[in-house]
Amino acid sequence: MRLFAMALIALGLALPARAEIVENEMMKVFDGHWVQSKDPSQFGALMFLTQERAAAGEYFTIRCVGADRSIRIGFPKRQNGGAIGITIDGTPREIEANFTGRTKDRNFLKGNIFSYELKFDDAAAQSAFLEEMRAGRMLTVKGQSLPISLAGAGQAVQEQATYCR
Repeated sequence: MRLFAMALIALGLALPARAEIVENEMMKVFDGHWVQSKDPSQFGALMFLTQERAAAGEYFTIRCVGADRSIRIGFPKRQNGGAIGITIDGTPREIEANFTGRTKDRNFLKGNIFSYELKFDDAAAQSAFLEEMRAGRMLTVKGQSLPISLAGAGQAVQEQATYCR
């Protein structure tokens, strides 16, 4: 019986919990920090938002490009280009990224955000990355000072897919 109870606890820890959701006509928020915009002009944007990350000029967004998704990362300083280091639950990887531009951000005291779009070899590679996010607990981006909690990301990423048509 004790072994069975331990197995159930381990299984419960391995499965992502259903996210706490707060919703209004403009947005849906999963676990207090994964924000899904309902505004059609936002391209189905799903963003990891905290006041600390906004103040630091660090962003992580998944948006729709037609039926596909685009994963964008924002930095307070221009990166050297090429690949961006991303670690999910201790497993590092380098993902190629293209510079998408500089944006003035009123929330970021230093001014500009430098944005990059992650480039995957194919749709299957991007899908595998999103599935790893959905199952993970913590994501870090090289060049960003604050981690990204993946609590709520599983449900948020799954539901965000309905905006990409």
